[in-house]
Amino acid sequence: MFLNRITLIGFTGQEPKTFATPAGKEITRLSVATTRRYQQESEWKEKTQWHDCVLYGNAAQYAANLPKGSHVFVEGELSYREYTRTIESESGAVNVQWPVAEIVVESIKILDRKRKESNEKEGAA
Repeated sequence: MFLNRITLIGFTGQEPKTFATPAGKEITRLSVATTRRYQQESEWKEKTQWHDCVLYGNAAQYAANLPKGSHVFVEGELSYREYTRTIESESGAVNVQWPVAEIVVESIKILDRKRKESNEKEGAA
């Protein structure tokens, strides 16, 4: 048995980027931030990690309209790939294989943030 499953709850970063492949397949790319709080000695610290996400088809169309800072629930699988990137070195331009880790999203949902009730309602009788 094998399982490659990623579940994230976090906030979207910059506006999603949507484009189409030469075959016309719609793709949306976005980043999702997750933050872990931990205590180091007597001080609380936070570490935020950014996750690159790629969506296809209906999920891509849905995600294309998400505003920056949306609270989202994302499910998918972790994928690794490489592409050739040109970097400058002392001896000139060099092509290198550049590794990429990304989440291929199968499902994405916006999570509702709880809204604080105004104090006016508490005072009214």
